Amino acid sequence: MLFALGTTNTPKTNAIREALSSCPFMNWHEVQILWYKVASGVPDMPLTLLDLRMGAKNRAEEVRRLCPEAKFFVGMEGGVYRDGVGDEYWLTGIVYMENEAGEWHYGYSCHMPVPSEVVEKLHDGSGRDLEQVMHEISGVENIGDHAWSFALWSSDMLTRTDQFRLATQCAIVPFFSPFYS
Repeated sequence: MLFALGTTNTPKTNAIREALSSCPFMNWHEVQILWYKVASGVPDMPLTLLDLRMGAKNRAEEVRRLCPEAKFFVGMEGGVYRDGVGDEYWLTGIVYMENEAGEWHYGYSCHMPVPSEVVEKLHDGSGRDLEQVMHEISGVENIGDHAWSFALWSSDMLTRTDQFRLATQCAIVPFFSPFYS
């Protein structure tokens, strides 16, 4: 079963590998994953839930164009959004998955509260994204290619791979679980 993924980011590619290798619905399938670097069509630093969802969907649609023979098309987007109920900001990852028939589902990762210093820097008018802000605060370069903010904020208890593995698992379940038929 061929999955086409709209990213080449290492934590995200590791996440889909882990999610599919532990997925009981894949036990009887030979799984192959191809990944492509594609644009999200949203700001580099998504700051709304709408942008996160659209970025993930746009990536899946673009990878579908590039690899139409796949059975599943997957887009992933991470970012920060403001809670519609309170004033908190949350870091999350969203996966959009679509099958060859056009059926689609979203999966969300856990949501980690964003420290106030980070929120202030993201909204200071400088246009910096989370990776740039975290580099300034932590000194870690190319943090998006490694563990990301989840790992720094949680002392490696949660990683970016964990974030997108969980979101991928949530997105794939409705395609195969009898509870969704």
